[in-house]
Amino acid sequence: MTNRSRPLAGLIAAAALALASPLVMAQGMGQEGMGQQGQQEGGANPQMEMQQLQQTLAETQQQAIENNPDLERKGEELENLVLDKMEEAGYQPRQDLETLEGAEERLRDPDLSAEERQQVIQSEDVQQAQMNLQEAQQAVAQDEEVISAQESLREDLMAAMREENPDIDDIIARLETLQQEMQQGGSPGMAPPQ
Repeated sequence: MTNRSRPLAGLIAAAALALASPLVMAQGMGQEGMGQQGQQEGGANPQMEMQQLQQTLAETQQQAIENNPDLERKGEELENLVLDKMEEAGYQPRQDLETLEGAEERLRDPDLSAEERQQVIQSEDVQQAQMNLQEAQQAVAQDEEVISAQESLREDLMAAMREENPDIDDIIARLETLQQEMQQGGSPGMAPPQ
């Protein structure tokens, strides 16, 4: 399974970069935050809706990638381009990614206690690898070659996602609305818009 997950994980990361929107990035955070906040409100729960929309988005994205080998190739090319540019800028992204993948592997262990999971996530090497990658990402974010490759992949990915799910634009728009409402601190549905 490991050999399959690496290219797919890289591809999803490249697709996330390509969508250049908080949506896909929020997927990971959305699932962790659900536990504490998900049960607080009765009635229409914006967090539950957000999680379902993110799930649909992730599934549609995965279907689109699986059904379009060309997207996979393009995603891998973008990933390699980004990693090469990061290295040119003086970072070691491949090493940092290995650290994070090792941590991910440990987190998949079903026998891991909540405390042990926390230790893995908060370990110094994992935290450092995440910081390094964030810095490296910022360093190459304005690179024209990267921007153009991301844009091209994003367009192809969106076209493929529309074929899988014609409602995908509405789903993304709804997700963005929910995210904005939640970032503004207000809970959607609490006060009727004037």
